[in-house]
Amino acid sequence: MNAPSSLRSPSARLYQPSVDVAPFVRAFMLRDTRQCALQGEQLLNRFPASAHCVMTWFLEGEAELLSDTGGQQGLVLSGCVISGCQTQPVVSRNRGDTHGFMAMFYPDAFQSLFGADLAALQNKFVDAHAVLPARGRELADAVFAAASHSARQVLVEDCIREHAQRHKLPAWLRLRRMGSRISLGMAASLLGIGPRQLQRLALRELGTSLQTLNRLRRGERSFLAAQRRHLAGQPHDWAEHALDCDYADQSHLTRDCKAQTGRTPAQLARDVMREEADWVYRLEFADEFTDDDHPPPARSA
Repeated sequence: MNAPSSLRSPSARLYQPSVDVAPFVRAFMLRDTRQCALQGEQLLNRFPASAHCVMTWFLEGEAELLSDTGGQQGLVLSGCVISGCQTQPVVSRNRGDTHGFMAMFYPDAFQSLFGADLAALQNKFVDAHAVLPARGRELADAVFAAASHSARQVLVEDCIREHAQRHKLPAWLRLRRMGSRISLGMAASLLGIGPRQLQRLALRELGTSLQTLNRLRRGERSFLAAQRRHLAGQPHDWAEHALDCDYADQSHLTRDCKAQTGRTPAQLARDVMREEADWVYRLEFADEFTDDDHPPPARSA
């Protein structure tokens, strides 16, 4: 008789929010490594720099921050954690099996929803209960208590809808829809304030300067364009790609990619398909939300 085996492949999925809350949430993300027996570098999680504010629920397990992000190297991440704008790549290591649910908020929407000072969250990971108002703390607890991922999504979206009925998103939404080409002068004009005041406002409500925000958005757009070509099996010309994504040239693209991911475009393309730690770079939006709160039972080999 064969020995029973409970090993399975780690899972990671990306889901779009409902249409009416899409101005607030970029995506929901799931990660489950339970019963996968990951070891060594397989326990790592490599994330690119990002402009988003992320609420991460460690439903099971915990991770350790390896990057010297905001002087927090060695910080143990557990419970419900909020991360602000990350201006550099981040690496963490799971301390055994983990099961997580993440909501990726646009920074201006997160600030409008919870009133957080995003300047204090730049390159930081903090306990949600330490920075959120009562409404946010109640949401954090309710998501933990929910019986499924779909129920968790409903809780987050209902919280947003309740807020959206009473408040309008700030003017940053208009600028966000204009993409990464907006200049400081143009943004100041649209918001009706001076450039210096705009920079202070951006740091508080976006978590970074407008220049850095534009750079991060351009990097995300560049990666998604490259990912689409790769998945379609199309050849890739990095020089042409650089110009299409508003870089001055291929060298500019390479420098920016290395600053945001820690690797050149060619290195990233090589690693993404073979390194478990790069799971976040392989994500595509799933068509249907699938609940898997409980790992499958052990099966005979």
